[in-house]
Amino acid sequence: MVVRGSSRSLLRSKYVGIGILTAGLYWLLEALAHVYLYCAYLFPQYTHGTFLSYLFPADMHEVSKRLLISALIVGFSLYAQHGINVRRRTEEALATSERKYRTLIQEALNPVFVVDTGGRMVEHNLAAQQFFEMPAEELASKRYQDLFWPRSDGGALGAHVVIPGQLEVNYHTKGSIKTLLLNLVPFAAEDGRQLYFGIGQDFTERKRIQVNLQLAHAELHQIFNTASAAMRVIDAHSNVLRVNQTFVGLSGITEEDAVGAKCFDVFAGDKCHTPECPLVRILNGAKEIEYDLTKTRNDGTTVSCLLTARPFMDQDGQPVGIVESFKDITELARVQEELRTERDRLRHILFQQFEGVGIIRGDFTIEYQNEALRQELGNCVGQLCYAALRGRTMPCPCCYMEEAITSGKLQHCEFEVVAGRVHEHTYTPFRDANGEEKVLVLLRDITERKASRASVIRSEQLAALGELAAGVAHEINNPMNGIINYAQMLINRDRGHEYVKDIASRVVAEGDRVAKIVESLLAFARRESQVRVPIHIQDILSDSLTLTGAQIRKDGIDLAFEVPMDLPRVHCIPQEIQQVFLNLLSNARYALNERYPSADRNKRLRITAGADGNGTSRNVTVLFEDSGVGIPVANLAKVMNPFFSTKPKGKGTGLGLSICNEIVQEHGGRLTIDSVEGEFTRVSVTLPQVTA
Repeated sequence: MVVRGSSRSLLRSKYVGIGILTAGLYWLLEALAHVYLYCAYLFPQYTHGTFLSYLFPADMHEVSKRLLISALIVGFSLYAQHGINVRRRTEEALATSERKYRTLIQEALNPVFVVDTGGRMVEHNLAAQQFFEMPAEELASKRYQDLFWPRSDGGALGAHVVIPGQLEVNYHTKGSIKTLLLNLVPFAAEDGRQLYFGIGQDFTERKRIQVNLQLAHAELHQIFNTASAAMRVIDAHSNVLRVNQTFVGLSGITEEDAVGAKCFDVFAGDKCHTPECPLVRILNGAKEIEYDLTKTRNDGTTVSCLLTARPFMDQDGQPVGIVESFKDITELARVQEELRTERDRLRHILFQQFEGVGIIRGDFTIEYQNEALRQELGNCVGQLCYAALRGRTMPCPCCYMEEAITSGKLQHCEFEVVAGRVHEHTYTPFRDANGEEKVLVLLRDITERKASRASVIRSEQLAALGELAAGVAHEINNPMNGIINYAQMLINRDRGHEYVKDIASRVVAEGDRVAKIVESLLAFARRESQVRVPIHIQDILSDSLTLTGAQIRKDGIDLAFEVPMDLPRVHCIPQEIQQVFLNLLSNARYALNERYPSADRNKRLRITAGADGNGTSRNVTVLFEDSGVGIPVANLAKVMNPFFSTKPKGKGTGLGLSICNEIVQEHGGRLTIDSVEGEFTRVSVTLPQVTA
């Protein structure tokens, strides 16, 4: 610093000396001008003095003038020297600043480069080489467009120009993509060219983090909105910040109405405004809350919920609210209540039932038996069910106990045991308190009941056969007369083959009609196997009407048969269901004939059928509706009791509807009667569909 200051002082003294010398030279030239120019040539008429007299004039005016001009010359030299010094210092400072900034740019961690208006690289720093992964010579030969806007064929989009401003660009290198946040600033070079100064920030890692963060946010948003549990987020001031779609469905409150409202105004519960409020407890330090509570929906109805609440943390890990999730347990509470009811009912059955009752585990072991079962089979606890109940050494090929556990439905079976006895087993699946699948088995000895029912059914069949005989004979006589007449026409006429073919076809049709009637009669009278088979209900109805059609027409009854042909099949014993239909048709005929002894336009019988059901319960229902005498209100509840009959003595046994009801119930269906005395009687038979 001392050397630099000394040189500046010397430089300043030098220019001052030049100024003084210039002033002295001016003084000398002034004297010479007076002697040799003014006196000799310009003004010779004036008195002339010597050179010394002009060099050192006695006239104070002349002296002061020269001194003033000399002072001005010296002052101007000083001023010029000051300007030169300032300019030089400025140039030195600029040079120093340029070197400093060039060093900073070269050593900068961010890519920095300068391009011209055509996009050609003018300058770049080391960070730019590292970002583009190119040596200095190769990078200097590139254009701005080549680096950031490659075409799909690998070329450059030369039409693009450099646009100043801030933008985010991608650079493709070695199978990966780098992202650069670039800021282009225009400036003018010393030579007048328009250049652009570009400074970038490598955003590759940040971009990847942003993308991953966006994906994470999207995933969390998707999880939140599609969660099976209803969820909402509440801040420390009880404001609802967010709800999911499950919450909207559970509460009946739209997202627009819920967000921003107070939590105790949106889906309020019995814990609101109490010390047990989840928000209060969480903000007081609780980590997790779970309990059952009742919430009120938007429409005023209530719902039982399982609430789980956890703290909602800020970036410092401090709770600033809560996240609540609700699970609708209304159905669960209902099921639990039903289970308790069923448990009590089962306990009552176990201890009060006169039939044999036992509990079987999934490994075929009997773990409980009541007194009735012990008296029937002895002590069976600890034994295998197939050994104790069936006398087998191996599990049954068709195990109803396993089927009950697998399907979750009641299973019934009948089988013969020793001495020709017949037992009925009912298997009811349940899950005990430990979650183990078990079966409650109910054993009944139905030997006498089976024999009695078979005898009654057979008697009913024989009685029905006698009643049908006249009609069958009539049905047979008519087609037989037709056959005879058509045959006689074939004998009496000698026509073309087409006519003969037509008559022969009619003979075949009438013969088939006879065969159908006889076949239906024999099928009903025949004692078939008691095996249930899948069958269309319309086939059984058709066979029943084939046997009763003659009597219905003879009685002048207007029959409306409205049964679809695409009804699902039912699982039944066809002869037993046909017996039910024949009995109902017979009762309808009797009621109609009682009200209308002769033909009448109001003497109507309507038969309809359809499929119905919901969930896993699907049925086929057949409806018989007649406009007969009807059933008195006092008798309506007793018509299905055994031996109760409204018919005169000798015309009814009182067992028909009782047997029909028993048959339908054993098939898993139900028989219902609705009637108004003097107007109508409506009987419906509902049977379960065949399940795939």
